[in-house]
Amino acid sequence: MKLFDRDMWQEVLVTVKGQKVRSLLTMFGVFWGIFMLVVLIGCGFGMKKGLIGNIMTMSSNSIVYTPTQTSMAYQGLNADRKWYIEPQDVTAVSHKMGSRLRYITLANLDGFQQISSSEHSGYYQTLGVTPTYYIDIPQRVIYGRYINETDISERRKVCLAGERIVAELFDTPNPVGKNLMVDGNAYLIVGVITHTNENISLGFYSQDCVILPFTTEQDAFNHRDRADMFSVGLYDKYDASKAGEEIVSILKENHRIHPDDNAAMEIISMVDAVAMYGNTMTGIEVLILIVGLGTLFAGLIGISNIMLVTIKERTKEIGIRRALGARPRTIIFQIMTEALTLTMSAGVVGIVAGTWVLLLLNHLLGAESGALIARPMIPPSYAFGSLLILVCGGLVSGYVPARRALRIKAIEAIRDDR
Repeated sequence: MKLFDRDMWQEVLVTVKGQKVRSLLTMFGVFWGIFMLVVLIGCGFGMKKGLIGNIMTMSSNSIVYTPTQTSMAYQGLNADRKWYIEPQDVTAVSHKMGSRLRYITLANLDGFQQISSSEHSGYYQTLGVTPTYYIDIPQRVIYGRYINETDISERRKVCLAGERIVAELFDTPNPVGKNLMVDGNAYLIVGVITHTNENISLGFYSQDCVILPFTTEQDAFNHRDRADMFSVGLYDKYDASKAGEEIVSILKENHRIHPDDNAAMEIISMVDAVAMYGNTMTGIEVLILIVGLGTLFAGLIGISNIMLVTIKERTKEIGIRRALGARPRTIIFQIMTEALTLTMSAGVVGIVAGTWVLLLLNHLLGAESGALIARPMIPPSYAFGSLLILVCGGLVSGYVPARRALRIKAIEAIRDDR
């Protein structure tokens, strides 16, 4: 018997049509299994893009240091001593990192200040930053521009306004060129910004705050020669962990902090953060595969069971075939073909339907940055892998019942009353 034997395929179709309800229910089990597998894998990859996609657009090889209070007395200084990042720290770290250094970010957090326009006023988070702040915290400029080095060097009285603040204080979405009063001082708005990944923040989001140039903020709030936050970014080819130990040693030495006082500063490593997200997503992907494959295998087992029932009903027919000289492999081939036809028909429809649902989700979710699920789509390798599983599963689903049918002797099968 050949694969493209016309008579064989006609007989397969007759057999399938003869059990329409049973065949449809069996095919639905396979359809639902492959459909769920495609949708789950697609959403899993979309979730991966949503959770860590925006992280990868930032510096993934950086470390953030936030001074707190010392917890140990050292060199005549008491414990519980507050300290800040100072210019000498920036100079020492820059010299130590050398060619490894990509950037340094400084920031001061000033809490909630009274912010007002000519129309409205309110209290909002205020901070001063250097231009590389956008690398550490995911943001997007909607109107205007970001803070630049000229703003820093000339101590310009300009600011960035969060999108939500603009909506509450102005009657226009683009107030660039207008003034904003911050704690009684006027600042020219040069840009409107928004947050792009709510999974990463300093406890507040860019759309809810006003950002000043770092040097301007130091003048306005009397924060000369100090910073509340210090971020060091390295080029990707260098080890951030080793560099981090060197930076901690410099900071502790400069501020006379006990070498074992690990509570004197909060340290956040983006390398560790990315690794944590990666491990989390690996676990989610494994769970999705287990659930999806389990659903698919349940459908394949259903086909195998249906084939067993079908063969039991066709015992006499199989006996006559064998008595007339049909070879065992011919019977096995036809039964396996019937099972494969049911499996592949339902499976291909399931893959197409699952892909269509993912395309619909893409359309509904749009390209919103920072979304939990972004651009859900199943990779081609996974789609082909699913088809391969279907082919193998369909063949096994037919082979097992066929081998069982051949154990019955031809004469006993002919005598069967069913």
